[in-house]
Amino acid sequence: MLATSGCMRKITKLVAIAAIPVAVVGWALFRPELLLVNKSVNEQLSSKTGMEALTLSSGKFSGYAHETTGIVRVVSLDGKKYIQLKDFKTSNGPDVRLLLVPGKDSSQSAVKEAKYLDVGTLKGNEGNQNYEIPADTDLGKYQAVSIWCARFAVAFGGATLEADAKQSGKAQALSSTTTMFDLQGRGYARLAGFGSPIEVTFGKAQGDKLFAGRAAIIEDAGKRFLDLNFTKAMPLEIRLVKKESLSVGVFPKGIDFAALGKLSVGKQRISISKELDAWLYRSVAFVDPATNTIKSFVNLRSAQEKKTELSLV
Repeated sequence: MLATSGCMRKITKLVAIAAIPVAVVGWALFRPELLLVNKSVNEQLSSKTGMEALTLSSGKFSGYAHETTGIVRVVSLDGKKYIQLKDFKTSNGPDVRLLLVPGKDSSQSAVKEAKYLDVGTLKGNEGNQNYEIPADTDLGKYQAVSIWCARFAVAFGGATLEADAKQSGKAQALSSTTTMFDLQGRGYARLAGFGSPIEVTFGKAQGDKLFAGRAAIIEDAGKRFLDLNFTKAMPLEIRLVKKESLSVGVFPKGIDFAALGKLSVGKQRISISKELDAWLYRSVAFVDPATNTIKSFVNLRSAQEKKTELSLV
């Protein structure tokens, strides 16, 4: 009996020792610290240039392994593309990912078989959130979105993306007849090619009443110009100025500018070098070089910026 009891104790001890690596492996596989514990997100997507986001496609989530609800949109803003989740809600879980899936099927079997694009870890299981899509992504290939638990290879939910009916014409124009315009090193904004030339920024002459007209930065046939159309003018030096706004008086010190010739009455089109980051040059000054004094000026703004300014009045 004593021998049998001692033997049992040894077996119990061995089982306990053997269970330690199993427990460690179990922890490593599950990683409870990676659980999304009812985390709510409320992100806003705003433009640094005053533009509105263009919706390219959208869809509604359906639940698979877990109830999943909300709206998903693919949008374009400031030359970048994003996946937006609106009024989104799903279950918490370990290592949940947001995937773009080829074709229109977002089911679990489809995701397992597809060469999907992993956009990133889900920021929260509830709320509004935004995910930047890699710049070289062919969005024509991906027409579905999956909420995917990578740890257990389970689809929590998914959605099929359909082209936005109201924006389909604009989206087609963006993809087929666009030009590129550098935005302060933040990438490129696509300017919709609804005909040529494309007016990027513009404004009316202010200051001395001896000046009346307007100026605009345009793109035409892949080239960039300053367009001027004045009914009253003096033959002063035209300066494209790297400053948000100007006023009449002495030309500000230490401000970058490009001298573009003399102003005259009527229409003028002056070529702008593509080496010049024209978006940063937000004003045009008409300067008396003898006194280095601004007599008239134009503050350049996009149509969307002007619309935003009016809405705030």
